[in-house]
Amino acid sequence: MRLFINGSMSVSLLLLCGCPMTDGDAAARPKAELQSVYTDLGGESCRKEIDKTDPNETPYLACPGVGGYTLNVRRVDAGRRSIDIVDPAQRAFPLNYQEFVTRHMFTLDGQAEWRVRTKDGRQAPVALIVRVQAHEDNGNPEKVTRTYLAVAKITADGACVTDKIPESTRSEAEVRSTADSAQMRPCAPPRPPMTADGAVIR
Repeated sequence: MRLFINGSMSVSLLLLCGCPMTDGDAAARPKAELQSVYTDLGGESCRKEIDKTDPNETPYLACPGVGGYTLNVRRVDAGRRSIDIVDPAQRAFPLNYQEFVTRHMFTLDGQAEWRVRTKDGRQAPVALIVRVQAHEDNGNPEKVTRTYLAVAKITADGACVTDKIPESTRSEAEVRSTADSAQMRPCAPPRPPMTADGAVIR
């Protein structure tokens, strides 16, 4: 029979036996659980802005995030849309899905999922998950051929894509676990370029 002892009882037992709590015991404590917060990538909560640094004054959507962060949904080459993560200091970090997720045409689906840690009552995002729908069939350019879950890490120094996970190859829990540990991984390398007929150069 396995005996389960709650945290307060275990501390009492340590005090009774006079056993010191070691660093290993502290390391075994569960870390603060991360939560999900969502941003609608095209909803009424987003506001339309104009990029004054662009000679064409290209419009983009500024969507509210969490912990002082926002998301800019903007056009990139060939009419595709990607996301910039904007930190509380108003520094923008382009995720450039057209370079790091797929070279094909793509669309962004629905919502962005923030993975958030709460400390002392303040929320801080550690990663962002976005569904990127790729259109890889040149004969049927409207068809979504594959959806990738693009994972980006968020640190004090910036943000970048670390992983692209084909949808349905991992469970939701596994994708979130990947996002929760993204800060420990390097930024993803750019995808191989494509030829004019849509073939990937390897």
